[in-house]
Amino acid sequence: MKRVLQTSAVKYAIVGGINTLVCWVVILALTWLSVLPEIANMLGYAVGFANSYFLNKKFTFKSTNSHKQDLVRFGVAMGLAYLINLGVLILCYRVLLMDKYVAQIIAAVFYTISGYVISKFWAFR
Repeated sequence: MKRVLQTSAVKYAIVGGINTLVCWVVILALTWLSVLPEIANMLGYAVGFANSYFLNKKFTFKSTNSHKQDLVRFGVAMGLAYLINLGVLILCYRVLLMDKYVAQIIAAVFYTISGYVISKFWAFR
């Protein structure tokens, strides 16, 4: 069990769980307050960005690089993941006319997978 908990994918999932709670509280609250889904999504992910950076840098990938180097790379990685997320959200909600909550969930799955891959192999390598 200790070995499993030491893998970056599991740690990323733990950090992701924490971040998901933070992001979704913001997203769902803003959506409930009738904020446009795209704006609610953007603000939720913005709040989670700082939390995610510090937890992933220290806990998940144990990076010893400077904040200057890692923050820029992490910002680019999460920016790319967010663009994927936003594209999926727009496709699901605006084009396929899915329920806005279902569209947010589907978009979040794409964000998580792309964020992990980009972080592991580029941002915190």
